[in-house]
Amino acid sequence: MIPDQDILENRVQAMRELPWVIPALTILEMTDEDLDLLDAAYDKPEYWSTLNTIVRRIQEQEAR
Repeated sequence: MIPDQDILENRVQAMRELPWVIPALTILEMTDEDLDLLDAAYDKPEYWSTLNTIVRRIQEQEAR
C-alpha cells in the first residue's frame, strides 16, 4: 500500500524540520511511525521528548 501524498509530504517535512543536527544514519533508520509521531508532535510540548526517545532508541540499536 502506498501512503497518500499528504502523508508523504508530512514525513518529509518532519525530517526537514529537525531542530538540531542529527547523523544521517540515524535519520535513515527512522521509521514511518517515527516520522508520523514527530509530525503529530510538532509545535507541541512533547515534541522534544518524542524526538529524544526516537533518537535514543535508534542509537541504542546501532550500538548493539
